[in-house]
Amino acid sequence: MDPLLSNLLYDHPELYEEIYPSTEKDIPRMAERLLAEHAPRGVRTLLDLGCGTGRHVEHFTGAGIDCVGVDYQDGMIAFARSRRPGPDFRTGDMRSLRLGRTFDAITCLGWALSNLHTNDDIARSVTTFATHARRGTLLFLHVPNAIATPEGEAFQRHFTIATPAFTATAEATYTLDRRHQLLVRRRLWRVAGQPPMPDHVRFRLLFPMELERYLTDGGFEVLGMYDNTDAEDSDLSGEALYVLARFGGRAS
Repeated sequence: MDPLLSNLLYDHPELYEEIYPSTEKDIPRMAERLLAEHAPRGVRTLLDLGCGTGRHVEHFTGAGIDCVGVDYQDGMIAFARSRRPGPDFRTGDMRSLRLGRTFDAITCLGWALSNLHTNDDIARSVTTFATHARRGTLLFLHVPNAIATPEGEAFQRHFTIATPAFTATAEATYTLDRRHQLLVRRRLWRVAGQPPMPDHVRFRLLFPMELERYLTDGGFEVLGMYDNTDAEDSDLSGEALYVLARFGGRAS
């Protein structure tokens, strides 16, 4: 995990769902639709890596899928367990997680993969995907798009959290660490009567062919890559990539 990570929403997971209300519904719906389309026998079990507050796990569980949700942040898992009792939530690192079982589908949403910055860490995570897959297992990824724009103009700049207790607003600035393919986002949160609260996060940017190579090396075949939750063909200029892949067996 990034040692420079400082994110108000990770420290206060109860606020996370206030700031991402609608897109967090669109993405699991897209995943559910594509998984159903490419799994003729249906998806009965699912592993969600980087599950955060467990909202996606709740969605898939509501569709009748037996889910395991894993996140690196203890606070996120504690919140998920308290808010959404029932599903199997665990603290774990996607680079080294080994549950000793396989799943019909694996998801990694909310740019969770992009919190890992080195090539080795990305490769280790794909190995984790493969370790929990069997032939035919489907993988759905959601990551920032390295070719969206060169300076992050496509990415969200205005943020608002509105709760009965307070309203917080933030303006985001983005810079690129080109050598390491990192998108650096800085926000300054403002709440009436409180000192400004900064947060800072870095996202690893992966180009479409680069991401496909990691997956192919891990035994996955990319079935589709999109920049929109409608899964429509496009020039991949949107801020995010949505990738569906199928596991065919470990590459020799």
